[in-house]
Amino acid sequence: MKKVFIQLCPIIVLFFFYSINSSTMVFECENGYSYKIDRKENQSTYYFKKVDLKWQSVKKVKEINNKIEYFLPNSTYLACSNKELNVCKYKTLITYNFATQIANVREIVVADCFIGTMGCNKYEKGLELNLRKCKIKNDKLAPN
Repeated sequence: MKKVFIQLCPIIVLFFFYSINSSTMVFECENGYSYKIDRKENQSTYYFKKVDLKWQSVKKVKEINNKIEYFLPNSTYLACSNKELNVCKYKTLITYNFATQIANVREIVVADCFIGTMGCNKYEKGLELNLRKCKIKNDKLAPN
């Protein structure tokens, strides 16, 4: 019995330190996506997923104070029928307040462009579109 304890002791200690130094924050948003941040020892890994699909890693993210900018692949709006006009690309911005547990997600237009819905309309760089609410889940070692 003592031999088993000696073998399991390092595993238990490693698990304990891992759980202290790691946490997961999940944003479940009304836009049909969820966003996840895994924090392990001073390093964060970012993910996103559409409802009922698997988590995908995000390569480019900016996190400043209570804002997170996700640069998701293929984030473009519907193109205009005139193919010479720039198609709008956007980044996903999540803002959150830890004290109130309120979070929102919106899309930020990356450069001046045109969107082909209800005709063809011009949108300027920095314009914020499609504000939606998110639920925040803070968990130690939340499930994938």
